[in-house]
Amino acid sequence: MGKATEQNDKLNRSVMVSIILHILVLGILAIGAFMQKDVILGGNNGGGAVIDAVMVDPSAMAQQSERISQQKTDAKQAEKRRKQEADRQAEELKQQQAAEQKKLKQQELDRLKSEDAQKKAEADTAKAKSETAKAEAAKVKADAEAAQAKADAEVQKKAAEAKQQADDAKKAAEAKKQADDAKKAAEAKQQADDAKKAAEAKKQADDAKKASDAKKAADDKKAAAEAAKQSADVDDIFSGLTSDKNTPSNNGASGGGTKAGASGPEVDGYMSQVQAALMRNFFDAQLYKGKTCTLRIKMAPDGTIYDVKAEGGDPALCQVAIAAAKVTKLPKPPSTEIYEKFKNAPIDFKPQ
Repeated sequence: MGKATEQNDKLNRSVMVSIILHILVLGILAIGAFMQKDVILGGNNGGGAVIDAVMVDPSAMAQQSERISQQKTDAKQAEKRRKQEADRQAEELKQQQAAEQKKLKQQELDRLKSEDAQKKAEADTAKAKSETAKAEAAKVKADAEAAQAKADAEVQKKAAEAKQQADDAKKAAEAKKQADDAKKAAEAKQQADDAKKAAEAKKQADDAKKASDAKKAADDKKAAAEAAKQSADVDDIFSGLTSDKNTPSNNGASGGGTKAGASGPEVDGYMSQVQAALMRNFFDAQLYKGKTCTLRIKMAPDGTIYDVKAEGGDPALCQVAIAAAKVTKLPKPPSTEIYEKFKNAPIDFKPQ
């Protein structure tokens, strides 16, 4: 549009310059004609000199007028052409503007389509990222649940192991208790078996006694005589321990009285404790009434009996007495003097 306006301005200036030039030419011609008339009118009346005059040729004027008319015509035609050119240029400009508008519109459409495509791509990308994030979150959650399940399984495993260990310890304790009970039962059974064997030995001894009545009658008479002789000193199954004959001496032999350094009450008191300890493991004393057995008991300082031997008497009674002494722990002697008297003492068993 600006280019066409500039061309129109140039054309207008050309026409104006041409008109101005024609006007100047006509003005000059008119002045020339006026001056030639003044010269002719002056003549010789004044007596002056003759002045040369210039004649205007009418044909030249006609030609000049025709040229001016032609110029006007040319100017009109030029103006017409200018206008046509301006219209053409305006039309071209209009077409260019229309094409440009169409192009811009198409570009705008393309831009909008591109933006839509970009928005769609961005939406798809965002959706893909969201799905990826969801998948990652689901994976993290699954991993966390798996880790928790593993930890729970480990806790349960450790709890099961601890329970198993507790059960094993309980079973071991029960097994130990059963073993201890079985051992005690076996020991009790062994004691019962020993007692039974002792009873059987007694029965065998009784049978042997019956088989030798004559010899037994003599032995019974002799034993009765001895029992009658010592009846004043015998109070119970261990009455022989309190007599002078059986009071332990310093060297472990019978007789000899009480040695200085240990009073009679101390010896009697400890002997009573020895009687009570042996009595707790001697059963069925009434079965051995009238029988005698002498044992040699060797004792440690703490009262433990470490050796028992029969030195004479009824075999059945001696066997039962030895069994009772082996399972008995005597009380610890209260002094060294008492221990010296009892550490290797002979003891007479005389059930009454």
